[in-house]
Amino acid sequence: MELEEIEKKVVIPNEQGILSKKGLYFYAPSDFARRYLFSVLWGGEYTCAPPYQIQREGLKLFLAFRILSGRLYFQYEEQTFIAQEGDIVLLDCMKYHCYYAKEQVSFQFFHFTGNCSQEYLELLYERTGPLFGHKSGTGVVFAEILEELSKTQPEEHRLSYLLHNLLGILAENEPVSMDPAVIQAVSYMQEHYMDGITVENIADNVSLSKYHFSRIFRKQTGQSPHQYLTALRIRKATELIMETRLSIEDIGARCGYSGASHFIRAFKKEMDFTPASYRKYFDSSGFRKM
Repeated sequence: MELEEIEKKVVIPNEQGILSKKGLYFYAPSDFARRYLFSVLWGGEYTCAPPYQIQREGLKLFLAFRILSGRLYFQYEEQTFIAQEGDIVLLDCMKYHCYYAKEQVSFQFFHFTGNCSQEYLELLYERTGPLFGHKSGTGVVFAEILEELSKTQPEEHRLSYLLHNLLGILAENEPVSMDPAVIQAVSYMQEHYMDGITVENIADNVSLSKYHFSRIFRKQTGQSPHQYLTALRIRKATELIMETRLSIEDIGARCGYSGASHFIRAFKKEMDFTPASYRKYFDSSGFRKM
C-alpha cells in the first residue's frame, strides 16, 4: 500500500477530543529502506481528552505509543489494559485495536514497519504482551525518533538504528536475583561440562525434578539447560581450536562429546561451519603468501 493511500485511510479529519498536537510527521522511505531497514512512516505527539477514541484494523503496519502524562485505555486482541506515564505500548495494526481517553492524556506515537518488526513483536509479546512498564532509556530514544521524523529530510538509516535500539531495550532481560538452584546449576555445568553430563544429572545435583528445574532455569536465563550447556561446550571448544593443536576428536572429548562425529554435528549446528573450517580460518599458516 502506497503512503498516500495509508494517509487517506488513517488520518481522520476533525478527530474529536484532540486538544493539541505536534505533527503529524510523514516520511516515505526509499526502496532500500523498505526492503532492508526498519522504517518509521509517520508519528506525532497528542494531548487528548474525552471523547477521543480510535478503532482500526487491517493495516500491515505496527504502532508504538509512549505515554507522557495521564492514562490511555486500550482494547486489543480481547485484552483490556491501561497505559500510564512512562509506559510503552506496541500494537500490530492488522489486528483489531481501540484506544481512547477517559481523562486528559498526552502521548507520543509512530507507525513503523520493515526488517524483522513482526518477529520482534512476536518475541516481545511472548514475554510481556503489548504493554511495557517504564524502562530506562526508552523515553530518550522515542523522543529522538520523533525529532528525526519531524525533519524536512529525515535520515532513514538513523531512524532504523533508533527503532532497532528501542526494540532492543524492550527486549533486554531485566536483572533478576538468581534462584540459588540456578546459580548452583551453572556452577556445576562450568565444572563438569567435559564429563558428558545431562540435564537429568544437573537437576539431580540441585535436588529438583527435571521439569521443574528446566522451567525455572529457562525463566531466569532465557535458555533451556541443554541450550546453556551446549553453548558452554561450544565456547570452550572454540578456545581449544584456536589456542591448541589438539585433534578435533580430542577437543570434542574434552568438551563432553562422546565421539568426533557427535562433536562435529553439534559444532556445525551452533556455528554454521565445522571445527576444521574454523581452525583453518584462524590458522595463520593458511594465509596465502603475497
